[in-house]
Amino acid sequence: MPGSPYILTLKHVFMSQFLEQKELFDGVLNLKEEEKRDPMVVLERFFSDYRLHEWRHSLWAMVETCLTTENSEFSEPEERGNLLLQYRDLERLLEAGSLLLQQYNQGKSPREQEKK
Repeated sequence: MPGSPYILTLKHVFMSQFLEQKELFDGVLNLKEEEKRDPMVVLERFFSDYRLHEWRHSLWAMVETCLTTENSEFSEPEERGNLLLQYRDLERLLEAGSLLLQQYNQGKSPREQEKK
């Protein structure tokens, strides 16, 4: 609107499907029944296909691209800060998954060690 003091962006017009349908997207959507029964299978497949250093590289490339290119989704400092926090948390999740898989393969789950 010419002369209007308000700036309208697509970000405000179209809400994310993930935010609109929170209940649906809080559930497990992509795992097969076997994987739901034994989620360790997912970790085994994931870490047999990828190494941690490969994921670190890919994750950082995604973050770097989001922060260094014209992207309305990350135009505000708070949004960029949140992206960096989410990056760190996802990296920590990958590290934990890697350790869980190593312990599982060695027959030493943390719960079993606490019982001894």
